[in-house]
Amino acid sequence: MLKSVKSGVLVVAAVLLAVSQASAAQKVIVGDTGASTSIIGRTLSLFKERAEKYSNGDLQVQIFSNSQLGTFGTMATQMKVNLVNVMFIQPDALGQQINIVTANSWPFLFDNADEMLKAWNGPGGKALIAEVEKRSGYRMIAPSWNVPRWIYTTRKAKSLADLKGMKVRVPGTAIYVNQIKYLGLSPTPMNIAEVFTAMQQNVVEGMEGAISDMATYSMQDVSKTAVMTGHVLSPKAFLTYGPWIDKLTPLNKEAFYKAAREASDFYGKTTKDEEQHLIAEFKEKGVTFVEPGLSVDEMRKLEEPLKKDLPEVWEWAQKLAGK
Repeated sequence: MLKSVKSGVLVVAAVLLAVSQASAAQKVIVGDTGASTSIIGRTLSLFKERAEKYSNGDLQVQIFSNSQLGTFGTMATQMKVNLVNVMFIQPDALGQQINIVTANSWPFLFDNADEMLKAWNGPGGKALIAEVEKRSGYRMIAPSWNVPRWIYTTRKAKSLADLKGMKVRVPGTAIYVNQIKYLGLSPTPMNIAEVFTAMQQNVVEGMEGAISDMATYSMQDVSKTAVMTGHVLSPKAFLTYGPWIDKLTPLNKEAFYKAAREASDFYGKTTKDEEQHLIAEFKEKGVTFVEPGLSVDEMRKLEEPLKKDLPEVWEWAQKLAGK
């Protein structure tokens, strides 16, 4: 009888320990608008694997892909109430909430991706990250190497001039709306998940973005031309909410940061390695890649009015670039 009681006590103790450990685990909700098989999807999977490993299982990461948790804007808002904890996005996705974060998307700010990444890891980038968090609470972690943004269109075109007046989907922030307008196109803010159908139905004739993102949304299946403007060079970065991450235990916080850095490095390396493969894949689908027909200096001159439109963003763009 005593042996049976002791056995029962041990079972109850084991159950209570398991419940205690489960309740002690920190759930981390990750949101994304793309597919789990995309480069970003694979980046997030690596983040989950490393975060759980480095925290000894204390961090339990759940990834919700394909806009299950809403648009970028919706998910950013949900961070403030702990319904979403992490995204891996281009910083200017916060642009509707805090405009200076779009400094990274100033047209033709950087000559190449290495220069861009060096700037983000330098004094200007650190100052911008700190100021964004001071004003909004959002924290950017581990900016990545990335490819430039080009314009993809259902039109057959030989240069940027052939896209004059074309309706092109842009993020709903002033820096994109205005810069695309100054390049001679008609910017149309739209939920990115709706663009494929919109291009099929000729609601818009184009979309701009990095080829890794364009592949995520199957632009190779609806585009005829990619005009290689290179108008923006911006990183992806892990976005979280400062007050949330600062409540993690020291071990879990360090695990989070380490996993984010390694996943960001994976994104940059994978994007670099797969860029030519993606270009070849687009070409196989019938997409022609063409030069803009204008020099960078000529396109930069077209964007001069943007400095008066967004003076504070211009000031932070200069700080970011160390100019």
